[in-house]
Amino acid sequence: MNVYTRREELRWTLVALVILVLTTGASVARLMTAKGPLVPDPAAQASAKSAEARVTQAKACTTAAKNLNDELPVFRASAKQARLAVPAPSATAPLPRGRKPPPPKEKEPDVELAWPTAMPAWKQAKLLAPCRATLEGVAETNADVTKAWDAVTTAAAITPGDDHKSQVEAARKLLGALETAPTDKLVDVTKNAEAALKKTSDTEAERAKTAMIREALAPGLLPRQLAIGIGVLIGVITLLASFLSVRATAARRLSTLVPLREAAKQGQPGLQAAAILTLAAGHNGGEPGLVFGAGLGGLGAALAFPADADIFVAGVMVGLLLGLGLQWSLRLSQGLGAWRRRATELAEIEKPATPIVLVLSAVHVGREAEFWGFFSNLSPPEQANTVLQLASQAEEQILAAAEVTNSMPPPPGAAQPGMQQPGMSNPGMPGPQSGPGYPQQPGYPPQGGFPPGGGYPPQGGGMPPGY
Repeated sequence: MNVYTRREELRWTLVALVILVLTTGASVARLMTAKGPLVPDPAAQASAKSAEARVTQAKACTTAAKNLNDELPVFRASAKQARLAVPAPSATAPLPRGRKPPPPKEKEPDVELAWPTAMPAWKQAKLLAPCRATLEGVAETNADVTKAWDAVTTAAAITPGDDHKSQVEAARKLLGALETAPTDKLVDVTKNAEAALKKTSDTEAERAKTAMIREALAPGLLPRQLAIGIGVLIGVITLLASFLSVRATAARRLSTLVPLREAAKQGQPGLQAAAILTLAAGHNGGEPGLVFGAGLGGLGAALAFPADADIFVAGVMVGLLLGLGLQWSLRLSQGLGAWRRRATELAEIEKPATPIVLVLSAVHVGREAEFWGFFSNLSPPEQANTVLQLASQAEEQILAAAEVTNSMPPPPGAAQPGMQQPGMSNPGMPGPQSGPGYPQQPGYPPQGGFPPGGGYPPQGGGMPPGY
């Protein structure tokens, strides 16, 4: 930065800095505090489904327990008909010492009825046995319930063979396991467990309807932290580019005008004034629209899509392009509206030998673009000569106007240097010198008259034709 940096360039650079800091800070804060959408809690839903499955299993267990309890009386009666029960030894007279009693005679079991009679109870025991792990911790238990579960577990473990002998043995084992088992206790236990599990399932289902959690933010093309950093970096780069543009423009003005100071001293004053007019027609240095667009585009993307950091980067990129386009549109629409002011500011710094005020006074207000279209097509020497001609014409117009003003007679009654007002007496002098017969003073118009036309120069400023 130097004295050739325009005040408006400094002002817009500071405004761009403030806008970028505010928008980038707000964007980063919004992105860092973004949360995923609320979704139903999958754990609660899984728990509700598990509870519902246990209720379904409990219903099956209740049915199996009821069927087993209903089947046992039938099995016991059928077992007698099939002669599955082992007869107890009968009481006989004592035998002499050393003689063994003969083995008891028993009727052979009905092999055709043995296993078909036991099979229905065995199937129900197989269905009920897995329910012990599910229901034992749900409902209250006691010794009878434990005895019943043990009997069912033993019965379910029986494996019948393919031959009649093994099937008879399996039927007898099944009868021995279930004959005295209190299976009616299992019916009550399974019903109580089913009711408890149903209540738990209803509670879990209600909780699953309202349980919500924050879903994790979806991963983007870039890691979230990296994307935020890239967006901020792009904004900083735009600010740096704008600052360097202002600095380069000021340095170009410096390198253009400083060497022309010597040229003005060597008899070429028009070159310096022409360079001032040329530099004043240039637009401002810096790209504040680039910075505004990057900051505001990123902020808009962060507010609209806080969950996706990739869109933040895209918003910064699109915003800076739009801001740059809008900035140049405004510059082109303004044209040379600030040309006079900028030329005057440079003249205050350079103090050119050819006064810029005279040159500008020769250009009609509102016709700056027309003048610049003519002036910019000239070579530097021609521009210098044109500037000198315009300044000379403006100076002649000023001198002519001053000369006419000085040659105009004073209005009636105005005091003249070295003359006494009429009607006033002066010691040692005659009285009033006015009245009829007083001679007319040379060089003055008749009393009450002025020169015809006023003697003012023609309007227009004396510019070249058309300007």
